[in-house]
Amino acid sequence: MSDESNKYEDAEELRKQGYSQKVIENWLNPKNFGIINSKLCDGYSGWNKCPYGDSMAICLKIDGDIIREATFVSDVCIGSISAASMLTEKVKYLTVAEAAKISTEEIIDELVGLPEQFVHCASLARDTLIKAILNYHRSGFKESPWKKMYRRKS
Repeated sequence: MSDESNKYEDAEELRKQGYSQKVIENWLNPKNFGIINSKLCDGYSGWNKCPYGDSMAICLKIDGDIIREATFVSDVCIGSISAASMLTEKVKYLTVAEAAKISTEEIIDELVGLPEQFVHCASLARDTLIKAILNYHRSGFKESPWKKMYRRKS
């Protein structure tokens, strides 16, 4: 059986379990998955764990005050992967302040819902984004963009 037909069967099974098409799409074809080198991030969350055992990290590339790129890694959980995939797409080309205002409820709404047992994954994605934004602000890049050149050389 081909990979394409396996994906179709997986999607059908997930629909039967109550997952929205948006969740299924982001799970089977996650966007922005992978962080090559955290030292090249302007804002990096580090590994963020939630009480349920899920974990995630987000990397932001910021130009001026605009998020140009957002990537993530996460454990293999349908809720975490889907929430982070959708969120990293949503924050692109927003200002850092606009991205910081995204709520857990907005993430869930964008995914057209999440089963109750995965609602914490949307919170994890939001909290991880906030940690990456705080890291960006703490690193002083907002006030001193010239520091980026020196940091990337190391």
